[in-house]
Amino acid sequence: MGLVVAWLPGCVGYGRGDIHTDTSCAIGALDGIDHPVTVRLWHTLVAAPKAVLDQQIAAFNASQDRVRVVGQYQGGPDEVQAKVEQAAPEGDLPALVNLNDTSAQWAADSGLFTHAQACIDADPEIAATYDGLLPIVRHSYEVRGELVPVVFQTSTGVLYYNRAHFTEAGLDPDAPPQTLVEIYEAAVALKASRPDSKPLSFLAASWVFEWLLSGVRQPIVNNDNGRGAVATRSTLDNPRSLEVIELLQRMQREGLVDVIPASPGQADHILAMALQQSSMLIEGSQNAATVAGVIEGTLGAADLRDSLGVDLPPGVENLRLDLDIGVGELPGLEDPGRAQVGGSVWYLPATSDRVTQAAAWEFVRYINQPDNQALWATRASITPPFAAVAAEPSVRRFWADELAGRWEAVSYRQMAEGTDPNFPGPLIGPYLETRSEIEDALDRVLLSGEDPHDSLARADRAVDRALRLYRDDRGG
Repeated sequence: MGLVVAWLPGCVGYGRGDIHTDTSCAIGALDGIDHPVTVRLWHTLVAAPKAVLDQQIAAFNASQDRVRVVGQYQGGPDEVQAKVEQAAPEGDLPALVNLNDTSAQWAADSGLFTHAQACIDADPEIAATYDGLLPIVRHSYEVRGELVPVVFQTSTGVLYYNRAHFTEAGLDPDAPPQTLVEIYEAAVALKASRPDSKPLSFLAASWVFEWLLSGVRQPIVNNDNGRGAVATRSTLDNPRSLEVIELLQRMQREGLVDVIPASPGQADHILAMALQQSSMLIEGSQNAATVAGVIEGTLGAADLRDSLGVDLPPGVENLRLDLDIGVGELPGLEDPGRAQVGGSVWYLPATSDRVTQAAAWEFVRYINQPDNQALWATRASITPPFAAVAAEPSVRRFWADELAGRWEAVSYRQMAEGTDPNFPGPLIGPYLETRSEIEDALDRVLLSGEDPHDSLARADRAVDRALRLYRDDRGG
């Protein structure tokens, strides 16, 4: 997806006239307005997260008469970013936009959004709320020292594993693998116990590869992983990258891993675990409530389809799983729990009139209240981005009493304690293109047998081109 942007301060050129935006915060613009102001929110949420959003929109609208929020589902994160780019030339953006976690550099460079930092500086009452952001969350979404998104729906990666299979293989079900090498060793034992299985169900997604590298502070682009200055060169072809891919390739050759291509809506890796064809799975914590619901029999085939896009095979549509699934910290190259922050975030477009921007900020303030954030944690598997939310009694009870809650607690512990906030992962303008190239490299190595070094070098060249085009587009 190309970005056709003039990159001038305060305006964005899309070939049909410049869009001039005031990116200062519109605090106070609602004062004196005597009619309800409509706030459109473009979002990507489905299933439980959408249900929570709908509930909070209804509660907010009922709590006051100055602002009316309307949620509008727009498809997946990539689709929403494409729609933002398409709508920008006419200035026809909504008042709030929900985008992927990879969008921070693009959003900051576009000139289309008011940065959260501008509103924090203009709204002393909200400053204390944002001061409570976990350091890894803040640093992940800062661009040159300024926080850009306004709402955070965070998650991390974890290891799901079949405790019963571990016991059968003579492995300790209370001691899941902590490193990629330990995953290999566990897979060897599991394969010996269950010869027809492929012990690791592996979605060949870029984020898994990236997070393993971030855990050992290995950048994938130059300029301090894009944090010190805009990235201009790819560094994917490095010894730690080769370490990851070569071990996965070895596992593939030995029949220890079921490699699933990372196509949109892919869920075969989860289904392999559900049907006990595999025993281990690296996945995002945001799926904890759905996985737990299927295991406990509270969610069926229709729910699974709505939540994850999984269509069960014929004959198991009424599946109710009786599985003993454990969750461990994300295994690393050296230590566990060194995860990046994933999920999605909300941005505040500066293309709306000032009154609408101020109205959108009112809803942002509401959503970020700890009791409202607690609903995201307890009902939608959103790992709390704020320390105050983790302290909410309802969240503490959920983590103590519910299967999904115990899993989510692992994710929070990673974010709060394990992950290095001084190395939050890459900041890349053409992030979508970069991830596509990484996934192509993984597929070439793991599915087609290409030499790992050759494949990474090829990915470097492709990402270099994307970075060069991005730099040219922004006038750098």
